Amino acid sequence: MTRTRALRLAGTVLTCAVTAGTLAGCGSSSTKNAPSSSAPATASKSPSSDPDQAAKDKVLAAYTTMREIQIKMADDGDLHTEDLAKYAKGDAATDLKKSVLRNRSANIKFTGRPGMSPTVTSVDTKSKTATVSDCFDATNWKPVYKDSGKAVELAEQRLKYPVTSQATLEGDTWLITRISAERTKGC
Repeated sequence: MTRTRALRLAGTVLTCAVTAGTLAGCGSSSTKNAPSSSAPATASKSPSSDPDQAAKDKVLAAYTTMREIQIKMADDGDLHTEDLAKYAKGDAATDLKKSVLRNRSANIKFTGRPGMSPTVTSVDTKSKTATVSDCFDATNWKPVYKDSGKAVELAEQRLKYPVTSQATLEGDTWLITRISAERTKGC
């Protein structure tokens, strides 16, 4: 492989990893225990003291679902345009699609799963905007060549870094519109 081609491939994979990092998602699953027989059947959850909690929950759900779609896209090389449109638009959706197309043309897919810990750091229901902060960890999310399964050799790069995403409310649906990775910083 020529040096130019190797550098171009490394740049493509890095761009894809950045986009993936800025968009890849891991949902956290929590298992609720069934109520014990001694608990009253009508017990209810105490209301949150945060008046924006319901909006924050919806923003976080949109972000984590978008990330799950991104992980699937990076694995199978398909765009999943209809699914993605339910959770992302604008620059975020465009960047994800470009990443998939670059990987597909280079015969690359991602295996494993990224680690994430997203939190909604701000929400403004009046301006219909929200911000999600995440620590994206690509340590266990690796690019490989589809045909051989051989790992793609990458230039030295940070694998764990902060990602900030913007969301907007359209109707009653929160959509992720922009994702920014800060690969020079760790988290």
